Amino acid sequence: MNTVLIVEDETHIRRMISIALKAEGFKTKESSNVQDGLVLALKEKPELIILDLGLPDGDGKEILERVRQTSSVPILILSARHSENDKVELLMAGANDYVSKPFSIKELIARIRVLLRDITPVIPEAERIRKFQDLNLDMNSGVLIFGKTHVSLTPKELLLMDILTREVGVFINQTVLMRTIWGNYNSEDTHYIRILVSHLRKKLSSLSTDQFSIETSAGHGYRFVFNHSE
Repeated sequence: MNTVLIVEDETHIRRMISIALKAEGFKTKESSNVQDGLVLALKEKPELIILDLGLPDGDGKEILERVRQTSSVPILILSARHSENDKVELLMAGANDYVSKPFSIKELIARIRVLLRDITPVIPEAERIRKFQDLNLDMNSGVLIFGKTHVSLTPKELLLMDILTREVGVFINQTVLMRTIWGNYNSEDTHYIRILVSHLRKKLSSLSTDQFSIETSAGHGYRFVFNHSE
């Protein structure tokens, strides 16, 4: 049974979320401030954290930044802040998803299930090790291997790399990527995919700066290519 930590200072919202999650088979822990929320996040080690930003003793981002120092637990931001800049900043800081208030409880639960599903992406047994010239992708452990260098991927980076390398050199539409990785609820939030691609590009660059890359084409999407084909 997955445990979800809810850090939210508005009692009625916190209780509503808790009741709905328990009805779906989850266990919940609750906090109304930064200090207690951080203690619970580090001590209880929940499978997912729902995090409000406007807390009475500080900004919920403090919890996000502290937890990200030691854990990759999915963190879903719940906030009344609506600007795209706020969303991008939080995603860059390590948040996995962002839901704006007011929100639908059904959508919230759907997003939670997607985040928990992404912890262990489903990969066909026959494709555990995918090889491309000198680059190997270990689908089981989520590791890219180039020579003696290894780089670990997050679940979403692994899923993106999986999609892009099924057909090397073929453009994948941005909407298709969004819906496959985040589901229909986030299909219009294109900044999500831009951030994810940016993170994956940095990891690929740490392996080699000129052997392979992710290309972008307006109207076509993204593709994985080798820059020096044999």
